[in-house]
Amino acid sequence: MSDDAVGGERSEPKTDPGASRHGNFMNYYQFHPAEERVRQLPHGVWRLAHPARKYAGLDVGCNAGDLTYVLYDFLEKAMSQDQPEVSLLGVDLDPMLIERARERNSRPDRVAFECLDFLSEDCGETLTRYLDRFGKKRFDVVFCFSITMWIHLNHGDDGLEEFLRRACALAEVIVIEPQPWKCYRKASRRLRRANSEDFPLLKGLKYTGDPARHIDDIVTRLCGFCKIAVTESNDWGRELLIYERKQQNCPTDR
Repeated sequence: MSDDAVGGERSEPKTDPGASRHGNFMNYYQFHPAEERVRQLPHGVWRLAHPARKYAGLDVGCNAGDLTYVLYDFLEKAMSQDQPEVSLLGVDLDPMLIERARERNSRPDRVAFECLDFLSEDCGETLTRYLDRFGKKRFDVVFCFSITMWIHLNHGDDGLEEFLRRACALAEVIVIEPQPWKCYRKASRRLRRANSEDFPLLKGLKYTGDPARHIDDIVTRLCGFCKIAVTESNDWGRELLIYERKQQNCPTDR
């Protein structure tokens, strides 16, 4: 997935394509191929939380949908033994990226896209309506690929906690790809080099140094999930953290 846009204003013209305030990069997947993310995903952790054989996923910060389509294919193959009806919803706050995703959608019956700010008040209503179509209260899986940094930089520590609380409240399983702290510094440096205002909340952040450790603490301690997998790092040094809603027999960590 991309360093996608979640929580903030729409994209604005900028001279440096690498200088972004919300991560809504155009042509992102030319540099970080969607297939590389899917190769990290393990098998055996995707299961139906509903007996009706309808499996619903959410891709938060979907950018132009490249990874959303690849995730859909992955889930169909990974769950072929159960033969569920897989559906996937991609959301992003950038209308241009959502328009691009919709224009290339060859599976509108199974893959959908919505322009949504995940931290907005009306986002929950839209997602609830989508889930109602499948008779579900939560998504079977929520994907959050390389978006936590942009939430953190634009909404601070409290915003990161709120984002993870909302995402976990909607999920049976959640997949998170945190950006390392060096990416925070790089994002800040690129803005300044482009003569743009730096992230005003950056200097006041307390969740610093190792974002993955802080995210793990929030998801397990505050959201009641347990870690079921941590993948190897990909070619650009990021690992995937995978959690599931805690059951009675669910260990605190693996």
